[in-house]
Amino acid sequence: MSLEWQIAIGLMGGVSLLILRQAKHLPLWARLVFPTLVIGATLGARSWESRVVQQRQSWETLRELAPDTTTSRGYVGSARCQSCHPQEYDSWHHSYHRTMTQPAMGDAVLGTFDDTSLMIDGHKIDLERRGEEYWVEMVDPDWIHDFAKLEQAYAQGRSPTPPSAPASPPRTRKRVTMTTGSHHYQVLWVPSKKIPNVQFALPITWLIADQRWVARKDVFIMDPDRKSPVQVWNLTCIQCHSTSGRPRKDSRTNLFDTDVAEHGIACEACHGPGEDHVNVNSSALRRYQLHLSGEVDESIINPARLESDRAAEICGQCHGVRWQLDQQSWATHGFRYQPGDSLEASTPILRRSQLNESPWAPPTLQHNREFLDSLFWPDGMIRVAGRELNGLLETGCYQVGEMSCLSCHSMHHSSPDDQLAKNMETNEACLQCHDSLRTTLEQHTHHNVNSSGSLCYNCHMPHATYGLLKAIRNHQIDSPSVAETIEAGRPNACNLCHLDKPLSWTATHLEDWFDQRHPTLDTDQESVSSILLHLSKGDAAQRALSAWALGWKPAQRVAGRDWMAPFLAELLTDPYPAVRYIAYQSLKKLPGYLDLDYDFTAPSEQRNKARQTVIQQWEQGQKGTHFREPQEFLLLKQDGGVDRDRLTRLILKRDHRPVFLVE
Repeated sequence: MSLEWQIAIGLMGGVSLLILRQAKHLPLWARLVFPTLVIGATLGARSWESRVVQQRQSWETLRELAPDTTTSRGYVGSARCQSCHPQEYDSWHHSYHRTMTQPAMGDAVLGTFDDTSLMIDGHKIDLERRGEEYWVEMVDPDWIHDFAKLEQAYAQGRSPTPPSAPASPPRTRKRVTMTTGSHHYQVLWVPSKKIPNVQFALPITWLIADQRWVARKDVFIMDPDRKSPVQVWNLTCIQCHSTSGRPRKDSRTNLFDTDVAEHGIACEACHGPGEDHVNVNSSALRRYQLHLSGEVDESIINPARLESDRAAEICGQCHGVRWQLDQQSWATHGFRYQPGDSLEASTPILRRSQLNESPWAPPTLQHNREFLDSLFWPDGMIRVAGRELNGLLETGCYQVGEMSCLSCHSMHHSSPDDQLAKNMETNEACLQCHDSLRTTLEQHTHHNVNSSGSLCYNCHMPHATYGLLKAIRNHQIDSPSVAETIEAGRPNACNLCHLDKPLSWTATHLEDWFDQRHPTLDTDQESVSSILLHLSKGDAAQRALSAWALGWKPAQRVAGRDWMAPFLAELLTDPYPAVRYIAYQSLKKLPGYLDLDYDFTAPSEQRNKARQTVIQQWEQGQKGTHFREPQEFLLLKQDGGVDRDRLTRLILKRDHRPVFLVE
């Protein structure tokens, strides 16, 4: 017991004795009330102090296990911003940027840990919560990491003997140190014992909307036969999920002394180090002078006051595909870029469309199709989420105008979900520059002015990018093109809405309305819904986007939804878990399938049973349906049933090339 508590208890005891001596005339129960209250308060306070001490000790232990925060290099931390900028601090504090990485204490961990056991990849994982702490018993991640290196050495021919995993790999119990993510799903990290400060990802992920654990590899579009990558936070997530992270890897010993200015995406990630700003503005007189004069405070970076390219690069330090010119320097010192600098000068933005014009690009990169396809469509459009700057760089509005991320997005004046500024979910996003279209919108779009076809971004920024188990807008402003669908393989804006139409229908309208050349099409492209072609013949990424599109409400209103169920049912048994998940989410949006007994991670027998259930239920509902002519665009026969022969023929043409999208 601390000296402070001994003194406090002594004083309260003395006061109690004095009161009892002066109150001899009171009834016994009354004389006991005060001492009882004193004793109760003392015990309660002592218990509270004990919890505070335990929590403090727990925090100190966590700091020893996880990468530390440092206020060096001019960083002061977001807490120093709050007193002068309370509204900005509050809006940031409620954003998902702040919770991108957090210490694993208390409510920061979203997944269930109370006596939870999981079987992942044939190995048991036991989760346990101890007060504010989270613990896991699992196969030793250090052993997994070492075994993965042996497998890699064998695959690269550096080891003549393939490694052999033991039937019972070594197990260990570890405390969870950090979380990454808090919006769609959350990943957890545990410390290495062999390499102090290194953090390994748990092989599980918490799906927030579904409130369940799944295998880590099941939330990505990656070859199902490929083992889950062994992720090291210090060299991967630290780049974009913390503020000014430095791996600080010693090239001689391979040991790490990683630190960050702050966990998560904090104020100084966008405004730069704040030490000078705090120091010069400690003077109230200076603050009032700046406020009254309207002068710009040069002691801090304000993205809104920068040129459009510099402002966009602040977002692009995370939301862009960068190429590290000096990997060793990065591993030692981290990312040297600071807001206001030229991003291209420190780590060039990787653009597939301009690799031939990039002197820094290694010749091998230009021919590494597997790597490039993991990030881009063949024509250079970005195909994975979190790389929005790459889309912007390919956009004429950015190249010849003053468009930046801040043209539509705002950190401090927006909803945390998508960070869109006021009215930017409407056509005002485009009309702020293209005002002449305000009164001629219907003539321009050839759609009713109040329809989804007259929302600018549905045509010029469609959902042709994949990430986080869904489709997102590609952030490259362009116009629908059937030729690009054929050449690059991605769905175009027209067919992402008119899901029931083939490319020939789209090409005819684009030719009539905008004088686009009608490209040469094959028989399937002439006669089958473009989305059904992607869904049946496409690769895993194309199937995922198509499955999502079938659940998109604007598209369902345009194309109808009575025909969709049997085609989504085909994806319930897809080899890729992420494709199965998306198909199921879309299926649940159709009438009658909300309560379908289906688990996208279940054994194949159960998934096949769910597929048959959906098909039989749909066929039962189709009885009595009769079309005047076959709905060949939708692979439906005249009697309303699915043309199984044609569908099977298309599925047999499926692109089975392994796909791995780097989110």
